[in-house]
Amino acid sequence: MEYIWAFLEGFIGFGRPHYISDEIDARDQPVGIHPPLTGYRIIVTLVVAIVGMTKSGLFYGQQPTEATSVECVFGVGIVTG
Repeated sequence: MEYIWAFLEGFIGFGRPHYISDEIDARDQPVGIHPPLTGYRIIVTLVVAIVGMTKSGLFYGQQPTEATSVECVFGVGIVTG
């Protein structure tokens, strides 16, 4: 791995990142804490559910080409968005 970092730093000028690996003591963490529910998470969940139901409905209705098209459009939208 060191060879790759040396190559990147020498030819591209991209240096190796430095990480802090100090771990937080698990005994100090609150028990049962959940990640916050944000608007972004709600939107992502709804979009995935709606596209999934649409795709399932198209497959059930014997339209596999359209279902694949929905999957491709959704995939491109996620990758570029």
